[in-house]
Amino acid sequence: MAEIKHVAALSKLGLSAAELKRYGEQLGAILSYIDQLAEVDTSQVETATRLGENFNVWADDKATPWDDGGRQIALEQTLEMKDGQVKVPRVLE
Repeated sequence: MAEIKHVAALSKLGLSAAELKRYGEQLGAILSYIDQLAEVDTSQVETATRLGENFNVWADDKATPWDDGGRQIALEQTLEMKDGQVKVPRVLE
């Protein structure tokens, strides 16, 4: 339970006691399943060195200019603006 509270605090999530209990039970079930997988005999299974062909799946990282209409639509969907820019909550303390 302490680990779940710690991760929730790092993520700035406010979890109720019921949510902490539910997530604890779910995490316990996941870890139990992992323990079951660890018991499987894989001694006769050939080690996979490659699961598919190697190729670059990343697109080029390049900026694409917006026209004024697209920019205005995006800005209209923001929760808070200041001096024509989107204002977001601080994430670093």
